Amino acid sequence: MKQVNIVAANMVTVALESLLYGVFLILSGTYFYLHHQRVTNVALAGPSRSQAYFSLAFLGALGVSMTVSAHWILTVTRFFDAFINFEGGAAPTLFYSDLAQTTEVIKTAFLIATIVMSDLMFVYRLWVVWGYNYYIIVLPSLTVLGLCVSGTGIVYELSQLSIGNTVFVSQAARWITADYSFTFATNIYSSTLIAWRVWRASQASGPYGGGNLRRLLVTVVESAGLYTIYVVFFFAFYEATSNLQYTFVDTLCQIGGIAFMMINVRVALGWAQKAGATTSVSAHSTAFSRRNGENSYIMRPVAVDITRIVHKEDDMGQPVKRLSSELSMPV
Repeated sequence: MKQVNIVAANMVTVALESLLYGVFLILSGTYFYLHHQRVTNVALAGPSRSQAYFSLAFLGALGVSMTVSAHWILTVTRFFDAFINFEGGAAPTLFYSDLAQTTEVIKTAFLIATIVMSDLMFVYRLWVVWGYNYYIIVLPSLTVLGLCVSGTGIVYELSQLSIGNTVFVSQAARWITADYSFTFATNIYSSTLIAWRVWRASQASGPYGGGNLRRLLVTVVESAGLYTIYVVFFFAFYEATSNLQYTFVDTLCQIGGIAFMMINVRVALGWAQKAGATTSVSAHSTAFSRRNGENSYIMRPVAVDITRIVHKEDDMGQPVKRLSSELSMPV
């Protein structure tokens, strides 16, 4: 295989990552807007509203948004450093070959942080979908722990690299292989079990309640498939010692963020559809009452005792105590 120039690979990275970051911004902006609308429509007050805003899932989405944005900013910053600041822009190859530079090490740390948070939220979804079953998340919890250890090893080894060493022959190579093996295993395991559980729930719900679950199932499979295929491509180019692996590893941060937000937006759209249907029914009932009220006789005041029953719901709007055929998907 003909080797790709490292400068060309990084120039492609800037263009491709910027495009993917734009997609990520659209998805994350949509999710945060729908989340705000849902919290507003619930009309909570005080501590309850704060808890709804800053749930674990929301904080995870906020954290991923921050690390993905920081990674893109550093990619653009390094592009300007290579062609303007470093040696007056006369040695971009030397600049990109030095992987121990502070900006490169920090950028890699943001990539690892994005992958770790995305995998943690995937395991959290698996836990909730399987009815808070701790046994089902033992294996993915161990792989996420391995991801944290290997990711820390990658960042440390990069900071110790001398000029002339590459990620293909250095001590970092073993950490890199372990890191992406762990995230690959986590996503395959979690997405498969989530998809199976959602499919079973959609089958049990029948034609009246399974439509939204089936759409969610498609989104879970698509997002997991997108991320997994991208990791496979990275492995292929990395094992072939091609400089294109730099393009795939740098844009993997954006792909991971997009895959994460795809599920968030799908569930948030489910909230919006549910709220819209509820509003439509309420408006129809109000109009019907007004039409009947115009033709009714004046009646004496009647005392009415109203008993209010409040059902606690999770992030999907489902009751916490539910039948086995029901499930919730947090975002």
